[in-house]
Amino acid sequence: MNHEFRVIGKRQPKIDGWERVSGRGKYASDIYLPGMLYGRILRSPHPHAKVVKVECDRARSLSGVRAIVTSKDMPSFRWHKDMPILTDVARFEGDDIAAVAAVDEESAEQALDLISVTYEALPFVLDAEEALKPGAPAIHSGGNLIGGKPVIAQRGSIEKGFEQADLVYEAGYHTPLLQHVTSEPRVCVAQWEGGKLTIWDSTQYTFRIQSAVAQALKLPMSKVRVISEFVGGGFGDKGGPERYNVLAALLAKKTGRPVRIELSRQENFLSAHHRYPTTWHLKYGVKKDGTLTAIYAKVIADMGAYAHFDGASGALETMRSVYRCPNVKVEGYSVYTNKPEGGFMRCVGHPQAQFAQEAHMDVIAEKLGMDPLDLRLKNYARREDGDQDRKLPFSSIGMEECIRKGAEAIGWKERWHKAHSSPGPIKKGLGMAVHACRHGAPTEPSSGIVKVNQDATVNVLTGTADIGGSQKTMMAMIAAEELGVSLDAVSVTSADTETTTDTGGSSGSRQTMTGGWGIKLAAADAKRQLVERAAQELKEDKANLELRDGMVFVRGAEKRISLQELMKKAPGSLIGRGTARVPRGVSFHTFSAHFVEVEVDTRTGTVKVLKLIAAHDVGRAINLLATENQIEGGAIQGIGYGLSEQQVFDRTTGLCLNSNVLDYKVFTIKDIPEIRPLLIEPIDPHGPFGAKGVGEPPYSVPAPAIANAVYNAIGVRFQELPITPRAVLNGLLKA
Repeated sequence: MNHEFRVIGKRQPKIDGWERVSGRGKYASDIYLPGMLYGRILRSPHPHAKVVKVECDRARSLSGVRAIVTSKDMPSFRWHKDMPILTDVARFEGDDIAAVAAVDEESAEQALDLISVTYEALPFVLDAEEALKPGAPAIHSGGNLIGGKPVIAQRGSIEKGFEQADLVYEAGYHTPLLQHVTSEPRVCVAQWEGGKLTIWDSTQYTFRIQSAVAQALKLPMSKVRVISEFVGGGFGDKGGPERYNVLAALLAKKTGRPVRIELSRQENFLSAHHRYPTTWHLKYGVKKDGTLTAIYAKVIADMGAYAHFDGASGALETMRSVYRCPNVKVEGYSVYTNKPEGGFMRCVGHPQAQFAQEAHMDVIAEKLGMDPLDLRLKNYARREDGDQDRKLPFSSIGMEECIRKGAEAIGWKERWHKAHSSPGPIKKGLGMAVHACRHGAPTEPSSGIVKVNQDATVNVLTGTADIGGSQKTMMAMIAAEELGVSLDAVSVTSADTETTTDTGGSSGSRQTMTGGWGIKLAAADAKRQLVERAAQELKEDKANLELRDGMVFVRGAEKRISLQELMKKAPGSLIGRGTARVPRGVSFHTFSAHFVEVEVDTRTGTVKVLKLIAAHDVGRAINLLATENQIEGGAIQGIGYGLSEQQVFDRTTGLCLNSNVLDYKVFTIKDIPEIRPLLIEPIDPHGPFGAKGVGEPPYSVPAPAIANAVYNAIGVRFQELPITPRAVLNGLLKA
């Protein structure tokens, strides 16, 4: 398939794998500096309360304490427009009230215990629908509807679409609050040297931290350096700057010593970003032959105590893009509640929407007497449909191939059966779901630097953070392929604002296209310079030269020169630079179809996924091993989303009941079924070597496929996640 390539399209282990497995890799949690102090944050024990008084005298008298700061010591800078660095009104359990720096962790914890805070408890609201009602507790001035009005978008005539329909089906759905549970919780170390601040952070985007901290502290960006060499998982939780970055910097400034703040696992559950809960009302119209005539969707997105972004709009993209439909109306309500901040999490907004839409489509197929597979094949948006609102074609599309090859792999036509026809107490079923996802598209900035040294080795300098998805390896492979050198000759420096260039965050599945294009262009620039030098040495027209295997060849002749020999004659290192712009006139999407087989024990309610076929349009796989790993990892998280994960709050107290990995049920390796990635490669003309991103889409598809498979097994529909044993047993009782 990839015979014309020497490096890409192969199975390549991580180029920094040894550092990772040997413990030599320096994660932010591994940074310990001489004289370093330990920072801790005092958090609100209430879901909503006014801070009346903070008394710190007893804590300051503790021998190991070096500094304490409260809201009175903070700059006026706001995160996400409405979140102060330290607050005098707590809006969720875990909100940041004060911070300390001490000589060791024990002294810092003791200091928190000695800080006395007088709170005035305020009414709280945990349910987004309740928060919209008149008389609900006001979390911020201006009301609980973020932005003051819903987001409404439409095309065509929804009324006309329903009039044309032979069947109209409407139903409601709900998805839960989730945490990322990264292997490395949030952590940073801040150090001042003169007037310059250096931050080591476990982050997906060093440049965004640099700009935000510089703005908060009124510093030029050149005086702030952010380094993130290794990251213990991100999934969106570490997508940008956070309050603890500024707190660590301020405490370090105040004490004149480095300060480290590392959140505990419980703190990550209470105060970090979450996948926000959603409540849906869907109403779809369809003709007898299965043609969609109308899509209406309303979502209420529970964004927690602060407005990180408009979560409702992001979720509604799914209803507007997966299926071709001329008449669409969507309404989105992003709402404040007294819960942790709703933020980015793998495939932001789409898993919530995909569960609702794909469960809805399955019911429609059944009501029409159609095979669910045939309904998807009839209605998926074609390449020419593309972005149906902006009327832009897709840059490439492999949806039909995903559906057909995935169905073939699981034996859909032979094995799919009518619901609840499996004999015995343990019943088996098949389910499917599809997805079209804007994640994986190129964005700006997109840049890179490739340096060819005098011994012909290559340094790749990229702002891309490697968050476990083999991003460093991918950049090395792209540079090696473009330059015609071996992968062993390439080293990568990444995610250091001092030495690399901005290429956006490692989020949105963007780095294959965004970071990859920047490096490909930089390598092409370096190659151009090498060819020009070789043309002079070989006294040949540069148009007749080509680079491969570390040599510059004259086409059709024996003349050649090695890059080592060429660079020895050069006056110094050669620098290639690349900056890419987003192509216009097309819409970038990735496409996927998942097929699952489940086993449901009707005596215990246990759902076991036996097999998952994950077919994904990847454009072209740069690294086969990493691409398959990304699909498997996303699918595993998606299975947990469907069957077990949810963060639960006590409605009477507003407090979280499972802020730990014992009670928050994350799938372990013992729970993982057979997962078979299928790579579909309709080469994208706008991606580096035809590639597209694939980090996030695998998360969105398993949960609805599982819900549909469970129905196929036991004849019970589920409109709420997760599908726990209790939910299954309750569903069977009601059936």
